[in-house]
Amino acid sequence: MIKMKSLFLVTELYEPAGGLHRYTTHLLSVWEEALEREKTDIEPMVLSVKNSEDPQKDLEVAEEFSDFMEEEDVKVHRGERGGHTCYFLEGEVPDLEQLHWRLWNNYGIDSSKTSKGLEWYNDTLSSFWYWAPKFVEYLIEEEKMEFKCIDAQDWLAFPAGFLTSERLDIPLVCRIHSGEYGRSLGNPDEEDAPIQIETASLAFADYVQGVSVSETAFQITHLMPLKERLDEELRERRGEEWYRYQKVRNEKIKSFLLYESESEMTLLKDLIGGMPNGIILDEWEEVDKEDIKDGEERLSELLPSKENFIFFIGRTSYRKGLDFLLEALSKYKEQYSDTGLVIASSMHSDTYREYKGKLKEMDLSEDVQILNQWLEPEEKRRLMCASDVIALPSVYEPFGIVALEGLAADYAAESNGLTGPVTVVGNTGGMSEIIKSGVNGFEVPIKNFEIDPDMLHRALKKALDQENRVKISREGAKRVQDNQFRWSYILERILEVYDKAERNWKERLKNL
Repeated sequence: MIKMKSLFLVTELYEPAGGLHRYTTHLLSVWEEALEREKTDIEPMVLSVKNSEDPQKDLEVAEEFSDFMEEEDVKVHRGERGGHTCYFLEGEVPDLEQLHWRLWNNYGIDSSKTSKGLEWYNDTLSSFWYWAPKFVEYLIEEEKMEFKCIDAQDWLAFPAGFLTSERLDIPLVCRIHSGEYGRSLGNPDEEDAPIQIETASLAFADYVQGVSVSETAFQITHLMPLKERLDEELRERRGEEWYRYQKVRNEKIKSFLLYESESEMTLLKDLIGGMPNGIILDEWEEVDKEDIKDGEERLSELLPSKENFIFFIGRTSYRKGLDFLLEALSKYKEQYSDTGLVIASSMHSDTYREYKGKLKEMDLSEDVQILNQWLEPEEKRRLMCASDVIALPSVYEPFGIVALEGLAADYAAESNGLTGPVTVVGNTGGMSEIIKSGVNGFEVPIKNFEIDPDMLHRALKKALDQENRVKISREGAKRVQDNQFRWSYILERILEVYDKAERNWKERLKNL
C-alpha cells in the first residue's frame, strides 16, 4: 500500500548535537510506532544534509537512488535516526549566485549575507536548499511518491521548503524552533539571512508553528513589522492579487495574539500555532536507586566538601544564564558553604580556560567544578536525579527540553521513593509554561534579557529548602506525565497542523 508522505526537512541530523536532532529522533520513534499500529497513514520522508568534509560515520550511500545521483552529480546517503531511515544530500550548487538571486527575487531573502560566523555553514545550507526540490521532484516522478505536505524545521530548512513547495505545488509547514529575535537578545541584524527567512515564512508557509505558545506570540510580535515591509517590497514582483492575499493573512496572524491556549500549552489557530515539545519517560523509568546512588557519589567526588549540589547543563552562551548563576553564588557565597555547583558543558579549550579563570577571580574555585564533556544519556540522568537543584537560568529559551528532563528526574526519583531535584528556570518561552513557580519548580523574572542575581539567589535558596523540595519533587513528577508532553499526543496535533496547512494551501490556490 502506498502511504501519503510528509516531507520532513531538517538540517542538524548528521550527528547528535542540539535540540533539532533530539526533537526529530524522538518524534520519529513515536511516528514509527504509530505507523506500525496503523494509527496514521502518513509516513515521514526525512531529508537532511551532509557536508562533503564530514566523515561517512554511520551513513551509507543510498544505491536505490543511483540513477538520480548519476544524472545530477549529487550523493544521497541514508542512515537510521529514531528507528527511521533518513536521507542526507551532499553536493555542490552548480550556480550559487543564481540560487541566491532566486531566493531574493521570489521571497525577499538575501541568502548570500550571513553573520556571526555562519558563512561556512551557509555554503552547506545552500546545497540543501538547492538539491532538496530536485530530489523531491525525482521522488514524485520516478518513485511515484505522494506528499501531503512539507514540514520544514527552523530557518535552516525553510528556503528548501519555499523552493520545493512552489516548484512542486505542495502545502508547506514552517516550524520555528528558535527565533532570531531571541537568539540576538532583541537586537537582530534585519539584513541578515536568518531573520529574513523567518519573516518570509509568515508570507509563504501554509502554516507556521512555534514550540510554545509564548514563543510563537513573541515571534509574531517582532516579525510582523518586517513581514509587512516584505509585502511592500514584493508587491510589484508578486502582483496585486498576492499583495491583497497577504493582507488577509496578516489579519489571521495578528489574531493569534488575542487568544490564550485552549489546552494549557497548545494553541492551534487557522494559520499560526504553538505546541510544546515532548519527552520519552521510558529511559527515566529504568533509573533505579543504585543509579541515583552512583550519581550522588559522582557529585561527591567532584566536590567532596559539599553536601548539597546545584547542577547546570548546557552551553556557556550568554542566553543560557551561566554567568548570572555564578554571580549569584559569588555574591552570596557565605550562604552556600555546604552547597556546590557542577557545570556540565562541552567547552572549547579557550572557553574552559576562560571559565576556570572566572571561578578563580570570583573565589569559587572550591565551590564549582566543570564537567567539560558531552554527557552520555545514562550519566546525565544519574547526575540530574542525584542533584538537589537543577539551575537553568536562560534569558531566552523557546521551549527548554532540559526543563522537562528536570521534571523527569523528579519522576525517576519519586518512583524510587526518593526526593528529586527542584528545577529553577528563567521565566522565558516554553520554560515559563512548563514550570509553575512554587509548585513544580521556580521561575526567575527576566527583564531586558537579564536576570537579577539577587532574585536568582532567592529562588535557589527556596529550592534548596528541604520542605520545599519534598513538595516540588512530587508535583514535578506529576507535571512531566501530563498528556501535553507525550510524543504520541504531539504527533496527533502535528497531523492536525498538516490538515490545516492543506486547507490553507487550497485557499491560497483559489485566491491566487
